Amino acid sequence: MTFGLKLKALRKEHGYSQEELAQRLDVSRQAVSKWESDRGTPETDKLLQISTMFGVTLDYLLKSEYSEDGQQNSGYYVSREMIDGFLSYKRQGAKRIAIGVSLILLSNVFMSIFDFNQIAMILFWITTALGAAVLVWHVFQPKRYGEIGTKPLLFDDATIKEFRVEHEKNRKRYGLMVIAGAVLLIFSPISTISVLEYFDYNISSGLTWVLNAASVALFILAGLALHAENMIARNAEHMSKKNKRGKFTWVYVALPVTAIAVVIGIFTNAWSPVVPIIALLCVLLVTVCKLLIESRN
Repeated sequence: MTFGLKLKALRKEHGYSQEELAQRLDVSRQAVSKWESDRGTPETDKLLQISTMFGVTLDYLLKSEYSEDGQQNSGYYVSREMIDGFLSYKRQGAKRIAIGVSLILLSNVFMSIFDFNQIAMILFWITTALGAAVLVWHVFQPKRYGEIGTKPLLFDDATIKEFRVEHEKNRKRYGLMVIAGAVLLIFSPISTISVLEYFDYNISSGLTWVLNAASVALFILAGLALHAENMIARNAEHMSKKNKRGKFTWVYVALPVTAIAVVIGIFTNAWSPVVPIIALLCVLLVTVCKLLIESRN
């Protein structure tokens, strides 16, 4: 990738027109156009301004070839600012998913505490509807950073090395979150049994649903955050797996898992089968809506 192509990509990434960039650099629009078409190169002071403005190194701007883990410079350049924005965007999405799924699970608390009376049914359906609404709302949020998930990425050497160090530290934190979720899931029956000494069975059953919802939320938050960071830190591996799997593979995983959950609920009464059925319908509805919108686009 030449200097002109890099400059054009950086300008578009930050939402500048040629006129706006020219004003910031105190040059003419024609000068910016000439640089982007590789008919000229900025002076040293302008190169320093460009480097500072876009958060890239002079080494990246001036080198015509670039390799990261053996890759040629034929991908989408990502600055540290863009990495931080992408991860923040993904974490917000993970929170919405965790809240939606947790609300659907927590709706069963009302059925447990109030013993299936009319008030319990009303609260159950309100909470379930709120959880489903949060999930649907998340799906229809504006899509950003699409290039990061679909294109090979290019980084400054210093940027990707610094991020990978941070990623290794974060992996330990996400691992602790998963362990905490597993502990809650495994020991929730023991905790609820001990509660029976002080409260009735309904309270104990409601506590089970609260602990299960908390464990699932931890799994979702840790799993999605780790996946987002892996898309950056292990981009080549991520792109290879993505090309093999294809689009919407997750749907084919969700369907049999939900079907198994329904069967378990029916034959063992481990939980109310209505919960996984509602989750299945939400998945199907959301997927169909996404396919319709993408086909229209």
